[in-house]
Amino acid sequence: MKRKHLRGSSTAGRGSGKRTRHAGNRGGVGKAGGGKRGQQKMISFRANTHTYSYSGMKKVPLNLRDVGSLIDSIKKKGKIKMDNDRYEIKLKDMGYSKVCGKFRDEKFKLAVYGKASVKAKDDILANGGEIYE
Repeated sequence: MKRKHLRGSSTAGRGSGKRTRHAGNRGGVGKAGGGKRGQQKMISFRANTHTYSYSGMKKVPLNLRDVGSLIDSIKKKGKIKMDNDRYEIKLKDMGYSKVCGKFRDEKFKLAVYGKASVKAKDDILANGGEIYE
């Protein structure tokens, strides 16, 4: 007996095409099926979705209030340099996309290579730092 080749056929061996071909018959398209009782399944999909842009580049901001606590650990890794009484931060090398926020109590002179928000620019420039975009 000859074998039937069903790939590409409209019915896939099930008689009526209505029962087989559409998204509802295979449970949906993409992330469908995560609602109601299956919501715990969707948590892994939703995690950190705010950090990605449409281009696929990961957006991770560096907050200026955290710089004071991070400087020692970043120095040890060798990802930050000291030049003329100011720290040089290259955001792409450190894995950040942007500087945002304001300084807390400690203030540093920073030379930032990358993007910065309006508030961060004002704060950095007020402390004698520079921004190179």
